[in-house]
Amino acid sequence: MAVTEIDLQILTTLARYYVLTREQIQSICTPQLVSGRSLRRRLTKLRLAEYINKHRVPVALPDRNGAAPVYYLTKNGAELLASYFDDGAYLATNTRNPRADLLNHWIEINNTRMIIEQAIAQQEEVVLENWINEWETVNKTDHEKEHFYLQTKLSNNPPLSCSPDAGFVLSLRGHKKVFYLEQDLGTSSPKQIAARKTKGYAELANRKLHRKHFPDTTLDNFTILFITPTAYRCKTTAEKIRTKPRPDLWLCIDQHELTPESFLHDPITLNYKGERAALVKPIENKVQTQ
Repeated sequence: MAVTEIDLQILTTLARYYVLTREQIQSICTPQLVSGRSLRRRLTKLRLAEYINKHRVPVALPDRNGAAPVYYLTKNGAELLASYFDDGAYLATNTRNPRADLLNHWIEINNTRMIIEQAIAQQEEVVLENWINEWETVNKTDHEKEHFYLQTKLSNNPPLSCSPDAGFVLSLRGHKKVFYLEQDLGTSSPKQIAARKTKGYAELANRKLHRKHFPDTTLDNFTILFITPTAYRCKTTAEKIRTKPRPDLWLCIDQHELTPESFLHDPITLNYKGERAALVKPIENKVQTQ
């Protein structure tokens, strides 16, 4: 098939996000379309040409009846992008068949990512750099045998690892800070989350291993954004983290308060002390990142 500019935009978008529903693809690539019919036809053509796959299990969407199909890039699609853009980094794109039990999780992670990207696009001072997903290769330009991921094994005995859902860097006035994302779907209790997640992140921070994931960072510390479905879970998780290792790393956010308008400058983050603050706050007519 002849590949158009819109086709390339769809393929590069899937390379960035890994898995997306048709609605998400439309909002990013073709927001001007009122109906999704033409996009469905285009996705079908790309699928028949074996540039993308449609997962056999559709994903249930919040506040919607039924379920939506999920699309992801194939190796052929990655090779097409590498050839077209003359960029071998596309060959390291994650094209693995997504686990069915994690589809909802990844779709929600990408919803959060889209909100953050929209927030950054609405202003000029803070820059979003180098978003990396859980299954995405960190060092794409290195030799394949040297590739590694955000998931970091910290100890074999006792077993200890750290597995962020995503990571990214916010750049502000010469400083670059690492943020890790934990997207909560409400499937585990706040007590369980605090017990399972904090030790790995604390050790990651103590060893400053975030610098391996994001070598350009200018700071020795990082922040974990814990995005959760309800205000109750937000407050309770912040309380449970209080007695765990390195509670200072964590900021909890109620998903309902997270919007493109609120992300940077509204007091939507809650720390382990019960204090609410903006992620980026003004100080003496300047702003700094928490």
